[in-house]
Amino acid sequence: MSHQVITDDRVLTLPGLNTPGHKVEGVQFAGYSLVRGNVNPDGPDAGLFYWFAGTDDYADRPTVIWTNGGPGSSSFWGFFLENGPYEVSIAEGPEPVMTVTARKHAWNQYVNYMIFEHPLSVTISFAKDEQVPKTVEQGMEEYYQALLNFLAKHPEIAKNPIILAGESYAGTYLPPLAKLIVAGNAKAGHTTIDLRGTVLLDAWVDPWVQMASDTTYAFNHGIISAQQKEILDKNVSLPVINDEIQKLSGVYMANIAQAMDPSFDPVMKYLNDDGFRKAVHAPLVGPGTTVTQNWSAVVSKNYTPQVNDSYAHIVRELLEDAEHEGKFKQRILVISGLNDAKDCNFLGTGEWLNKLDGIAAAEFKLAGTTQWLHPVTKEVIGFEQKGSLLSWLKVLNAGHLAVLDQPLLIQYILSSVDLGEK
Repeated sequence: MSHQVITDDRVLTLPGLNTPGHKVEGVQFAGYSLVRGNVNPDGPDAGLFYWFAGTDDYADRPTVIWTNGGPGSSSFWGFFLENGPYEVSIAEGPEPVMTVTARKHAWNQYVNYMIFEHPLSVTISFAKDEQVPKTVEQGMEEYYQALLNFLAKHPEIAKNPIILAGESYAGTYLPPLAKLIVAGNAKAGHTTIDLRGTVLLDAWVDPWVQMASDTTYAFNHGIISAQQKEILDKNVSLPVINDEIQKLSGVYMANIAQAMDPSFDPVMKYLNDDGFRKAVHAPLVGPGTTVTQNWSAVVSKNYTPQVNDSYAHIVRELLEDAEHEGKFKQRILVISGLNDAKDCNFLGTGEWLNKLDGIAAAEFKLAGTTQWLHPVTKEVIGFEQKGSLLSWLKVLNAGHLAVLDQPLLIQYILSSVDLGEK
C-alpha cells in the first residue's frame, strides 16, 4: 500500500543524489524534534535532528532506529558510512562535486531506518553548551522525549514495531533508553512504543569487565607476546590498555584484518552544504552552525565521569521485564565482530554476558552454539547462541563496524525479532 504523505518535514530531493531531479526514493522525513515535553517538562528549548528513510509502504513496516556511540559521536557515521541509505563521495577540483548514491546493502531496503543525531550539540543538533545533557541518563530522557514527539507527529509510524540498534557506546545509550520506553508504556496517558528488540553491536555495556579481556584477545590473536601481555597486565591501567596494545602492535584495533576506518571527510563537507541543509530542514551554514567535527567535545567532557559505568544491570532488568510481557516480547540481541580488538571484543562481551543472572540469562547460557549460514551460498558466516529472549551472534570477517563488514546482519536481526502482528 502506497501512502502519499506531504508534511513540513518531508524530504523530497537531495543535492548530488544521482537520481532524476535528485528525487529521493520512498518516503523520508527530516527535521528537529524537541527534547522537552510531557515526560521531560524541564528540558531545554532545543531539538534533536532526525532523519527517517522509509519505503513507499513505510506506514506498514517496522522501523529500526540506529545510533552510533562515542560518547557524543555522530550517527551520520551509520547513515552515510555503514548501514544507512546513502554514500557520499567528492570529486576534487576547482569546484568539488559531491555525489550521493544509494548504498548497495542499505538497511532501508528491508525496513524503515532512522537516526536521531544525539545528544544535543552533536553535529547539526545545535545547542548551547549549557543545554547539553550532563549525564547519560539525562541525555536518554531527552532522546526518549524527542522520539515521543516525533511519533506524535507521525502516528502512522508509531503503530508499527520499533527496534533499537547501535554499536560501541550505544551499549551504554540503548539499555536505559529501552528501559524508559518500557516504563513509559506502563504509564497511563503516554504514547505506547511497540518496542520489539534492542540490538547491541560490539557494545560498551560493562566496561571494567570488558577491558579486562583486552590483553587476552591480543595475545590469543598473535598481536602481542606472552611477555608483553604480562607486562601490560601488571603495569597498565585498564582504561588505557587498549591504546598501549595498539602502540605495540600497530594493528587497526577496530578490525585486525583491515587498515583504517572509512573517512568521514566527505560526510562533513556534505553536512556543511547549504543545499543539503535546506533539503533536510536544518539551519543554513554560518556562525554557530558550521560542523567542524564528527563528535561533540561537550558531550564527551560531560559524560567522562561515568564513561566506564556498567549498564549490564539494565540489560538484566529488560530481560526480566520481557518475561512478563504479552505475546510479543522484546528480545535483546548481542552481536560481536570477531575481528574487533577494541575494548568491545567478543571475549569481554562473553564475560559480561556470563555474569548476567535471572531466568532468561540462565536459559541463554544453556543454549548451544549453532552456525549462522549465508542464505544463498550456505557458507558459515557466524555462530549464534540463542535463548528465548537473549541471543549472541559472533560474526566472521567483521570488526567493530560489524554492520558495514557484514550487510546480512539486518536480515539476521529481522528474523530474530518477533515482528508478527498484534
